[in-house]
Amino acid sequence: MMKRLIALFLLTVMLAAISTALADQTMQQGSMYVNTANGKALRFRSSATTAKDNVLDEIPYGTKVYVISWDGTWARIRYNSAVGYVVKKHLSIGRPEPYEVVQQQREEAAAQKEQEKALRAENAKLDRSRLKKDVYDATVVIGVNELKANVYKKADLTSEILLTYEEGTRLTVTAANTSWAQIKHPGTGATGYMLLEDLIRDEIEEEEILEDD
Repeated sequence: MMKRLIALFLLTVMLAAISTALADQTMQQGSMYVNTANGKALRFRSSATTAKDNVLDEIPYGTKVYVISWDGTWARIRYNSAVGYVVKKHLSIGRPEPYEVVQQQREEAAAQKEQEKALRAENAKLDRSRLKKDVYDATVVIGVNELKANVYKKADLTSEILLTYEEGTRLTVTAANTSWAQIKHPGTGATGYMLLEDLIRDEIEEEEILEDD
């Protein structure tokens, strides 16, 4: 009984391995494109090894090749009527973007990441205590390098920006701490949170009362 169970287990493992190999081979067959991470050419080799003397050619980034089969990390391909091997991870099913575009996207993503990091650091310095009720009218003021003042969903620089206000916009402050103000637009009824530094409290002008002699 034990021998039968072991034989059945080994057969199941073997069939699973064969099925996986056939599925992978079918998936990888057909036209694919050279898509190296650094935009450089891909070495086309006569055998599935990284030997120095088996390089047949170098295939430029973005070039279409035909995959015949693959074995582990290698793909057997046809390129310019020749058959050879390339490292499989440098191939993609879809045509890659020009490398200049890819590089620009990476730089923009890195810059965005740095901006988010700086924003989190700036946010950490702000007063995060509970806002206390403090109703007064205020006017939006803009810094030297800013065009509009942001209104946030929460008293948090990393939260969603709901809208922006131009300098001179009149608002009503309903609550505040030393860094943030909860505001309401008297005309539209829009509410949110703004940095207190983007607002200036309206001064109450007292009318001079003239008494008749």
